[in-house]
Amino acid sequence: MKYLLTKFIRSMRVEEVRYYKIFNANYLQKGKGKRTVELFDMLYYKNPDEYDTELSNALFPQKRPNSYYRLKNRLLHDLEHSLITFHLEKDEEFAIMNRIRLASIFLQRTAYEEAQHYLEEAEGLATKHRAYNLLNIIYDKFISLCNLNYTLNPAPYLEKKQAMQTKYEQIQQNELLLATISYQLHRSNFSAKEVGVVETLERIQQNIQLMDSDNLSPGLRLKINHCARRILLQKREFETLSEYLERSFEEFERDGIFVKKNEEEKIIMLIWMVNTSIKLRHIDKITKSVNGLDSNLKASIPSLQNKYMWLYYQSKMMVHIIQKTPESAIEMLEELLNTPRYRKILSYFSVYVNLSILNYYCQRIDESLEYVGNVIVSKDYKDISRPWQLNIGIVELMLRYETQDFEYAIHRYKELRRKYRKELTQAGYAEQKQFLEIIRDMLNKPNALKNTRTLQKVEQFVETYTDFEIGANELLDYSVWLKSKLQKRSYYEVMLAAYYEE
Repeated sequence: MKYLLTKFIRSMRVEEVRYYKIFNANYLQKGKGKRTVELFDMLYYKNPDEYDTELSNALFPQKRPNSYYRLKNRLLHDLEHSLITFHLEKDEEFAIMNRIRLASIFLQRTAYEEAQHYLEEAEGLATKHRAYNLLNIIYDKFISLCNLNYTLNPAPYLEKKQAMQTKYEQIQQNELLLATISYQLHRSNFSAKEVGVVETLERIQQNIQLMDSDNLSPGLRLKINHCARRILLQKREFETLSEYLERSFEEFERDGIFVKKNEEEKIIMLIWMVNTSIKLRHIDKITKSVNGLDSNLKASIPSLQNKYMWLYYQSKMMVHIIQKTPESAIEMLEELLNTPRYRKILSYFSVYVNLSILNYYCQRIDESLEYVGNVIVSKDYKDISRPWQLNIGIVELMLRYETQDFEYAIHRYKELRRKYRKELTQAGYAEQKQFLEIIRDMLNKPNALKNTRTLQKVEQFVETYTDFEIGANELLDYSVWLKSKLQKRSYYEVMLAAYYEE
């Protein structure tokens, strides 16, 4: 796998890096120069290309590429051992496997009493955590032990294995079905048109509900939850989804499902609860879920804080928007931009996009345009999808219209039409195509909205594209924007009216 070393290092948490340095200093390469640590520091802090000859020459001025590749392999080997050692007792499966390995070692030494001790410990842990795949291995080891130690009766272990096997096969079958459905959902991009997928999901959900919940592992219960959430989301049954999320969240907290291993799932569920409450306009629930997200992120490990930090700020921002305090959201994001600890993990592209929209809500058009400019020149812009780039280009046209910079806006309009010629011939881009035609008329004729033909186009567009979703991917809703021009009201005022009247 190309760039495995770089990807491995980038995935490491702060505590894992710290442990590697200690592990390396205490146990590896004693009495030798730590070139592996030197290479690690270069890749971790400076982020060069690991295949760059300059990096190889910096470590081996004599230009010995083979020595460099051996060094890379040794560093990867050291990192693998360090990571395994760090997690030996931090994960239930690791802890069970360690006891199975110890039992195997003592079996080879004919130390049957010690082997039995570790297998019994492994069995206890595997039963507690419903690790049926490992119980299968453990009972096989017990039977092997009985074959070697005639004083042990194999019958109880055979009975346990058979009883466990029935549960395990049922769980495996559902795991396979859930994995297949998850794959189909992602391929269909969670399209509500995939009726067959929804029906299959519902059938799986019904089958699983017939199982004894005591026999379900925390992992499978969480997967079932994913399955049910997707069913309800595809069917757009948001009220039921909201109730299901609240109920299952309380059950998981009560049953101790949200242990350290699953703390990310707790954060994900809270984000789902925030988004569902926003859709349903449940203001109190939005605030409650955002506060819960805040407290859980603060209590989580740094890597999760970094991973979900922006989603948390987006949730806070949505609270400010629907509570009619966008100025506070602007202050919050500007403060975020100026916080040094977030510089390495923050997507400036996302912050600039949101600051542009928020400033537009506050009718600060110049500031909004300035942030759009920052978006377009940001390093992330070239990596985003073409639909996103098109939507950002259309937002710039809308803002240029607001400032009456018609000449430049017409130039940008022509660029957009040329650059996205292929997309704009496709049915999926009909809304953008029609809106661009309307805004072209508005740019060419400042009083276009008084023109009967243009007015008919606008009214037909607004009537056709009635679905409004706050925070949607088009950034500014085209129909809401046109309504605001017809009604001579601010976009933000018309948008909030559309949100609360939905």
